[in-house]
Amino acid sequence: MISRDLYQKITQLHEDQRLWDFSVTLHGNITLWVLVVLLLSATEYLFLVPVMVVAQLFPAKRLWIMGIGGGGLFLLKKLNQLQVFQTFWFAFDAAIIIGLIYLLYRVSLSFSRLPKIVKSNPQVALHLLLWLAIIVIFYLPDDFRQNPAWVFTANLNVCLIFFSFLVWRLGFMLYSGKRGSIKKTNFLEHLTYCLPYLGSSQVPFGKGLEYLNSKMADGRLDLAKAQMAGLKLLVLAFIWDQSLDVLDWLFFSHDPNLPPLFRLYHITELIAISATTMPHLAVVWSSLVIDMVYETTQLAIYGHMIVGCLRLFGFHVFRNTYKPLLAKSLIDFWNRYYFYFKELLVDFFFFPIYLSFFRSHPKLRIFAATMASACFGNFYYHFLQHFDRLMISGEPLNFAKFSSYLFYTAVLGLAIFLSILKEQNQRGKEHAATSSTWTTVRKIAGVWLFFTILRIWDHGNSSFMTDTTFFFAIFGIRL
Repeated sequence: MISRDLYQKITQLHEDQRLWDFSVTLHGNITLWVLVVLLLSATEYLFLVPVMVVAQLFPAKRLWIMGIGGGGLFLLKKLNQLQVFQTFWFAFDAAIIIGLIYLLYRVSLSFSRLPKIVKSNPQVALHLLLWLAIIVIFYLPDDFRQNPAWVFTANLNVCLIFFSFLVWRLGFMLYSGKRGSIKKTNFLEHLTYCLPYLGSSQVPFGKGLEYLNSKMADGRLDLAKAQMAGLKLLVLAFIWDQSLDVLDWLFFSHDPNLPPLFRLYHITELIAISATTMPHLAVVWSSLVIDMVYETTQLAIYGHMIVGCLRLFGFHVFRNTYKPLLAKSLIDFWNRYYFYFKELLVDFFFFPIYLSFFRSHPKLRIFAATMASACFGNFYYHFLQHFDRLMISGEPLNFAKFSSYLFYTAVLGLAIFLSILKEQNQRGKEHAATSSTWTTVRKIAGVWLFFTILRIWDHGNSSFMTDTTFFFAIFGIRL
């Protein structure tokens, strides 16, 4: 009992009133930022600390500071990653990117004057514009990225890569134009999420400006609460990172001088090995389960760092990953596992279908909306990412692997739909005040088993026939 109480005190440390009061003092605030610097010292987010401090000093201009400071760092980071080093082309690309965002801002401001077909389908119009630009690449020489004679076109391609990266964030801007809320905002405020130094994926953590405004800390003490919650996430990210080192040492190390205590395999490696020699089934199943824990922990670390920094800026935003391995249903796991990706699918795919079709058929309405988001939207998001690699390096397109991911999203969508129906059927029924420990463990184990098996069709080297063959093999069936 003592250890449990101690654990609860540690995990709820950020909700201690005394810490809030201490953090608003000079000494407390200095202590906070010293801890933040130490926790971010080995990460790319260390450069945001000065921007965070300035945003704390001038809270009324927080969004402007994040947009200019964080946005400038984002452009610097991404353009350097794309090897744009010449000053002229760096400025050219940055100007085109900011100009594109400003153009969409002006379009959103004038949303009511857009053609009816665009107003009815703003996201479709935005993505059609992106695909029209992508198609042009197929008509260019294969070496246009390296050929000095095509330097202008190569830099326009850099801007197209940014367009693809920002398309979902620009979608949130269009939604704010559709609702009319954008008229109360300033262009620089939209750079806060449109030029996101936090996060390297297309998923917009913190969503759009409306969501950020709704979660913004109000007053110094409220800011202290958000910052303490952010500090906690950075600490958790550090702890989980150390736990991955332990898992590597126990199961996954490839260091010949430090072999693991019990050899297991990450899923990509496991499926590749099984194509020639199937390991013992105990090793296979242990690998699948432990690798799921490993991958979930990696995602938690990634999300904790980003959301932790957003909280340090003063936003009470939700975690990206919140104890998914304790979920008792498939829909609960889906909500807990990758919150901001789930929100992207809900905002851009679920609600448009749910609010527009099958209103007199509740189950069909939910089915269509769920499949539109968890299946079609999920697949489309990753399909678009595949074209990112084409735009960046000219990597040839290989659509064979997408048959595996399409199967993954179809099964996922159907499973989530059935989970939603099950939870709806349980509402209104009398439940025991507390569930037995065995019942809870059984539900959690069922969720683990489902997602552990489904991940077979979702990994770096997916191939439908290879993955499916492996699936049958783990049950002793040889195809």
